[in-house]
Amino acid sequence: MLAHVVLGNLLLIGERTFAGYAVIWCVPAFCLLRAVWWAVHPLTYEAMLGGPIRRRGWRRRVRRNWKRIADRCGLATAPRADEARVVPRLARVRASGNTLTFNVRARVGQTADDVAAAAEAIGTSLGAQAVETHRLGAGWVELVLTMRELLDVATLPTIPSAIEYRGVTIGRCSDGTPWRLDLAGRHTLVVGRSGAGKGSVFWGVAGNLAPAAHAGMVQLWGVDLKGGVEVSVGAPMFSHVAMNEVDAVRLLRGLNRVIVDRQAVMRGQSRSFEPTPGDPVHVLMIDELAVLTAYASKEVVNEAANLLKLILTQGRAFGVMVVAFVQDPRKETVGMRDLFTQTIALRLASGAETRMVLGDGMAALAPAHHISQTMPGTGYAVTDDGVVARVRADYWADDYIRMVAGTFPAPPAPSLPDESVTVDPVTADTTGTAAPAPVGVTLNGTAPRPRSPRKPRAPRKPRAASSDGDPEAA
Repeated sequence: MLAHVVLGNLLLIGERTFAGYAVIWCVPAFCLLRAVWWAVHPLTYEAMLGGPIRRRGWRRRVRRNWKRIADRCGLATAPRADEARVVPRLARVRASGNTLTFNVRARVGQTADDVAAAAEAIGTSLGAQAVETHRLGAGWVELVLTMRELLDVATLPTIPSAIEYRGVTIGRCSDGTPWRLDLAGRHTLVVGRSGAGKGSVFWGVAGNLAPAAHAGMVQLWGVDLKGGVEVSVGAPMFSHVAMNEVDAVRLLRGLNRVIVDRQAVMRGQSRSFEPTPGDPVHVLMIDELAVLTAYASKEVVNEAANLLKLILTQGRAFGVMVVAFVQDPRKETVGMRDLFTQTIALRLASGAETRMVLGDGMAALAPAHHISQTMPGTGYAVTDDGVVARVRADYWADDYIRMVAGTFPAPPAPSLPDESVTVDPVTADTTGTAAPAPVGVTLNGTAPRPRSPRKPRAPRKPRAASSDGDPEAA
């Protein structure tokens, strides 16, 4: 009997010991399994195990630490000195992909702007790479935290299979979704320092519109006053290209003439323009706008600024859009900055430039001055309705641009009339060619009227001599 009891106790101790060893070795075995799975097939591991575990940890972290985070970030309020501090309400915590999204309701005495101002501090507390905010109304603010950076590696572009003219996909957003830039009825201003990646956005727009230009649904107009270094790589995509000041002004006159002609056709018939293969959408792309509006000669600056203002204010309804690129966003350089309906801020020099480009209060919501120099093409896109998105444009290599231009060349377009040349027998040479006339301010594509010669003045009559003068002079 005693032997049976002893044997039973030994077996029980052995089972407990085996169970303990099993528990102890279970964690290392699970970690080893995860490591092997990730090494062998990382895509399935991320989709089935790694991603869900990581996103669950993000949700638990924000729920457990929200009161402490809100208090440390200055969002806690106390109705009275002897009462407990109250933090904004947290709701709808969700995670997908590489982002953590949750809604915050401002407390009494706070505004949605107070919550948005603390968004950067909240993201830093949770280890986020970037933060975006969206106002939902009635004191609610949605915070989108990028927990893992997906924009640190540049991707190569793909040409759309379908013809697009209302918008183009030129990169990806911070959550990994495609970045689609709407163009229909909008003018776009892209601002960034030298080396910020403006060329990626430039060719992202032009290259993705090349199939539509080849089909006659879009006509690209290019202005490059840096000697044509940028546009000349893919010049076959464009119907008209200007590489000097005189040609640039003539190109703006021709584009303004398109607006005037369409006004006459659509007057009383329609208020919105729909393109056809014979009547396309016109997209004007200006590389380094400041050379045309600030640094050129005074006559060119005056006329170009007037024509560009007319195009920006009247062209949207008539199928004429402008995409301009500039380094210096000051009003002295780009006086018509407010006429662009959507803005893309690439890497900028300071928070002051970010406020110039995106507006007051945007330096904290879209800190373009914090973008790393190692991430060209990365920026913040702000539409006319105030939505902010962190994006990165695909990288377009020179060989790829030439391939697209050779595959989708623009059909031949009629040359622009040379309205800046007049025939003057005084300045014409022996071959009969006319010298270019000075560039003057012209509107609606019409040249200034020549002034009629002034009539010669009649000779003055001699004054009558005074009574106290010489009597012979009278």
